Amino acid sequence: MSEDPGDLAAERAAELRRRGEALEHGEPVTAEDVEGARRHAAASRERSERAHQQSARRHEASAAAHRRAAETHEAAVADGIGDRAEHQAAAERHRAAAVEAEQAAQRDDEGAEADRQ
Repeated sequence: MSEDPGDLAAERAAELRRRGEALEHGEPVTAEDVEGARRHAAASRERSERAHQQSARRHEASAAAHRRAAETHEAAVADGIGDRAEHQAAAERHRAAAVEAEQAAQRDDEGAEADRQ
């Protein structure tokens, strides 16, 4: 079985179609069906948790990059390099982007925590 999320989703969709057809033809739900559904749900939550965690780490990296960019613009202002107002405006934009990225990371961490529930 592939680990690619798209392949996993396609395989699961095909499996659910087959199971739906079987139910339409009167086949009963078995303990094995229930256990399989439970395993699929658990695996789905684990994949979702990992995806949220990866996304949170990437947002944190983005926030750090924006903070470094803001510091670079602030250093240019302090050193008298270039247009002071432009550097200050750019630093403010980067600081705002860092806050947004940090908030996105927090939301992703919360999503990962919800997946663990």
